[in-house]
Amino acid sequence: MNTIPQPSVKSLLIACFFSIIVAIIILLVAVLPAEFNIDPTGLGKKFGFTVLSQKENEAAKPSVVSCSDQPEWKDTVLIKLPANSELEYKFSINKDDKFEFVWNTNDGTKLYFDFHGEPKGDTTGYFKSYKVTTDSQSSGSLTAPFTGVHGWYWKNKTNKDVTINLNTRGNYKIVGLL
Repeated sequence: MNTIPQPSVKSLLIACFFSIIVAIIILLVAVLPAEFNIDPTGLGKKFGFTVLSQKENEAAKPSVVSCSDQPEWKDTVLIKLPANSELEYKFSINKDDKFEFVWNTNDGTKLYFDFHGEPKGDTTGYFKSYKVTTDSQSSGSLTAPFTGVHGWYWKNKTNKDVTINLNTRGNYKIVGLL
């Protein structure tokens, strides 16, 4: 009589271990970027998964406008950044509170930006930069390392007006344009 060979406990444990590793890789590279626009490895953007989690831009508006038609985001703001100009947009966030965001430009124009925070009551001019680069979009989350204002400095080095679509959620108070 022929019998089917049974796998050993060792081979089952090895298979389970590798299955868990593959599941974690899929979670980090595909699921988080596609579902939540969280891309810890950067591969989600490279493979185009982050596009699946982003909303289409609303029509450009000439000023800062708050909208409440996107239930998954607490606030949506359209910020007009005129040609060859700069501005800051900030939120007051308490230490250890979480802040999530996604922003993009209406036409894909790349802007220089510095996502940073300034401690409450500091008079020395100190600020902590979290991300400084040039891009047409950014997303992520911040657990505030200190109580203060946190947000962006954007600089439009082009000869055309650009509208920034900023979506946020978390525990914060909007300070707005500075």
